[in-house]
Amino acid sequence: MLGLSPAAARWWRERGEPRALAALIALALSLPPLVLLEIITPYKAARAALALTWVAGILLSLRLPGLLRREGRRIIALAAVLAATLAGALSLGLVTPQARAADGLTFKSAPRISQSSFVSILQRAGSPAAPEADAIYTAITSYGLDPAVALAFFQHESSFCLAGACANNNLHNWGMLRRPVKADRSTGTVGGFARYASWDDGVRDWCELILFRYVNRGLETVEKAIPIYAPSSDNNVPSAYINTIRRVVAAWSGRRFEPAPDLHTYTGSLDQALVSEMFGSAGITYHPNWAFHTYMLDQARLGRPLGAPMDDSRVITVGGKRYAVQVFAQDTLYTPIADEESDTDWTDVRRLSELLTTP
Repeated sequence: MLGLSPAAARWWRERGEPRALAALIALALSLPPLVLLEIITPYKAARAALALTWVAGILLSLRLPGLLRREGRRIIALAAVLAATLAGALSLGLVTPQARAADGLTFKSAPRISQSSFVSILQRAGSPAAPEADAIYTAITSYGLDPAVALAFFQHESSFCLAGACANNNLHNWGMLRRPVKADRSTGTVGGFARYASWDDGVRDWCELILFRYVNRGLETVEKAIPIYAPSSDNNVPSAYINTIRRVVAAWSGRRFEPAPDLHTYTGSLDQALVSEMFGSAGITYHPNWAFHTYMLDQARLGRPLGAPMDDSRVITVGGKRYAVQVFAQDTLYTPIADEESDTDWTDVRRLSELLTTP
């Protein structure tokens, strides 16, 4: 066997090979339970299965010299190897990262995130929707929609209802809809957004909006829907929005993030496009109507640049007082938050550098 001594070959046949095969079988049988227990993601399990197949192929190749003593068998084996290699090369060539990205992120899909992970994300964030997370997950999947995509929209629109109008007015509005899909689910509008009596009503209204007004009309992917769902005319940056959704869904599902192709086309001004690209390179979405982002651009025009953002904005507490904060490369911005957050003057943006130089 491949130049082994008779004693070594006998040891391999009697002990080494059986143990190696037993280990491979044990590992292969472990993959489904590990996925069900959410210790590894299905994507990682598939990669592990591919590695096990490769090892099994190597073990099989050790047996080939004895099986290929006849010339006819060698020709058949060579043809099989060539066919398998060609098929593999073609499949890999056709399914490039760019091709996968071009397919788009579909709203309708088997869940890309487990129910326990969905619940855990909302709980860790401290979202007011967390107590009803299990029911929300079930509601989303009942429409055939992917809960990971739905959760990504919730995060992007209102930081899981921890910021903005959703948090200030207890809207129960999953996607920050301006108008309800079904009027009987809404208790009115506040600040231009629909208010719902419960998270179940808010989630189902969003699901039906996505399903009936987008998916069923041919806008079945995030890439097709967002330019209409969040148009640039409403101070949104659709390309950044799309890649934010793709990025977080990829992270939650254990996949590699692949930016959507051909999205770097802007209809607004050049400065807005360049700022959006700067934010995007840091993995942060640029919001032209957010106070910190507006201030950053105004300061740059005045010759007092802040540099690129280092992270998203967040809320900190110092001495019992809350502040909204965002760190940039050359300075840090902050805004004092009123006891009643709805009373906060978000235009009161201050710089750390000025705080440090104030007597």
